[in-house]
Amino acid sequence: MKVLLFLILSAGGLVSALGNERSFVHPGLLHTASDLERMSLAVSSEKGPIYEGFKILRDSPYAQANYALKGPFPEWGRAPNIRKGEAENDALAVYQNALMWAVTGKKEHAVKAIQVLNAWRMTLKKVGGIDGVLAAGLQGFMFANAAEILRHTESGWTEAEALLCEKWFREVWDPPLEHYAYFANGNWETAALQTRMAIAVYCSDRKMFEETVRYAVAGAGNGSIPHMVVFPSGQCQETTRAQHYAQLGLGLLGCVAEVAWNQGVDLYGWKENRILKGFEYTAQYGLGENVPFQHYLDRTGKYGKGGRNNDYDKISPVSRGSFWPIYERIFNHYSRRRSVPAPYSARVITLKEPEGFNRDHVGLGTLSHRRERKSTPVARSVPGVPSGFVMRSSGRGVKISWVQSVDPLGCSNAETYNLMRSSSPDGPFEVVAPSLKASLHLDAPLKRGQLYYYKATASNKVGRSAPSATIAACVGLPGAWSSSDVGAITVPGFVEYNGDAFSMEGEGHEIGGTADAFHYLYARLEGDGVITARVRRPMSSQWATPGVMMRESLLPDSRHASVLLHPHWSGGLISRKETGGETVTGRLEPLGEQYVIKKNRLSAPYWIRLERIGDTFTGSMSPDGSRWQSLGSVMVRMEKAIYLGLPACSQLRGVTTTLTYDRVSTLDWKMPSR
Repeated sequence: MKVLLFLILSAGGLVSALGNERSFVHPGLLHTASDLERMSLAVSSEKGPIYEGFKILRDSPYAQANYALKGPFPEWGRAPNIRKGEAENDALAVYQNALMWAVTGKKEHAVKAIQVLNAWRMTLKKVGGIDGVLAAGLQGFMFANAAEILRHTESGWTEAEALLCEKWFREVWDPPLEHYAYFANGNWETAALQTRMAIAVYCSDRKMFEETVRYAVAGAGNGSIPHMVVFPSGQCQETTRAQHYAQLGLGLLGCVAEVAWNQGVDLYGWKENRILKGFEYTAQYGLGENVPFQHYLDRTGKYGKGGRNNDYDKISPVSRGSFWPIYERIFNHYSRRRSVPAPYSARVITLKEPEGFNRDHVGLGTLSHRRERKSTPVARSVPGVPSGFVMRSSGRGVKISWVQSVDPLGCSNAETYNLMRSSSPDGPFEVVAPSLKASLHLDAPLKRGQLYYYKATASNKVGRSAPSATIAACVGLPGAWSSSDVGAITVPGFVEYNGDAFSMEGEGHEIGGTADAFHYLYARLEGDGVITARVRRPMSSQWATPGVMMRESLLPDSRHASVLLHPHWSGGLISRKETGGETVTGRLEPLGEQYVIKKNRLSAPYWIRLERIGDTFTGSMSPDGSRWQSLGSVMVRMEKAIYLGLPACSQLRGVTTTLTYDRVSTLDWKMPSR
């Protein structure tokens, strides 16, 4: 079979493909060359569980070579629904026909998949609606998987068409996804994450892939692994909402982990198999057994115990016992590749096999992921490029961690890592930590306030990976900047700087009343001055109050004047004129409907400014840094030496918010503009 021969040759080229820094394993989304070979052989034999799973694909109305397109259209979206059903049908059709081609070698299925893909690529200009993130995240993944298969098999799809598809994914599908969905339940973000990662692999974009892996382990919203599977027990962020929603997020997170694995990055194993714990917990509850429960308030502040939208305080029985087609992928990874028990997922599979699909999940796991158990891990190819870097700085140095690299063919871990450092993003890089056994290192002592740049490689007996993306970190904070918690804080905050932006984490009940509670990034100001900053979207707490501030002291009841962006969304000048006095809010000016979605989502970055002349403080805000709208002035008597800076306040108890500021400038310091 011609397609099978091509796939075998592709698998043989896996090691050499990784020799180029920009290269990725291709095909390498949900299905690698060896996966397609395994499926093709099983289908040819016409027996066994994989063949039984194939029958579901074969009989699907979306997998037929004579499928009639329902689109394409220039725009489709959700809420309002614009051509939603037609787009969902065609997304299933393009993926299922591409998979049919790859496992049967029947060219008519490749022709159909190419027809659907090219038609939509030439027509679709926008994925929109209030729920556009979910639309792009669910159906975009199907289009990307189809494109990956067609591009890297002898389908007849030209490289010129494949390159145009790269542009299409970046310009049409990625814009709704690039900021994830900090405002939403976790399944929105896992949908965004799976498709962003798929686009990164399809486009061989190392920087974008690195960003998605980092988001998976350290993202601010509900869709990152630690905010989706919120406790080591396996309880999920949406456990209290409904079991089908919990499974939606978990299933999409499983797709993220599979794509990362096929690129040699072990998200499956992160934090002692945290993803598996979510699946096992949800399956156990669905099977009628009791599971442990803890109260939890999510990252947005909207959902969970004390949530301002839904005060969920117990496990939801909604859709308990209804299982979605998500378990085969997980079970076969943990049990068959890694020999990690997954008993409850196994019981679900026994109940439901062969696995089907639906409009939200590609499914078909019995066909595409059923495999024999690996007896012993062995190095068959070089490990994946190190990815998912998290930097935590101090005044002495930088603590660097990343996700473990693996050889996905031999199911073996990387043996060592080399960590490299430079004082310039362009190098030269020197090895500062050779032959590390773990994906963790404290680089110290280093010069305080200095930016450093890092890369890493992974090695095993076969060879060494290409270098990672370049990651920047500052030792402490630049210039005269410092940070501290102000007032009654239960979760300590922190600030990181990467040369491009300040990323802040802060809790606190409010900036207001007679005493404030928040995390503060500050510098000393002597006399008159000004601070300008741009608030990047989005922010995790929906009640966060970003802004710029000048205060007399770091005590919670200090006099201050501040420009804050208030939920949901208006700007105002607020002040406390006397120590321990009441906070006064000036007039609030709306940002404008063009900068806000559904009254609560900041849809674009926004600028804010505060100026001091004597005891007069003047505030203003701007959509672009050029056209400024006055928020008025206020008289506040303060000492000559005060503290100006940037606050992070979640207005939630026990839950921080993530805020990002860039384009920051004062009279004495200016952030580089990139």
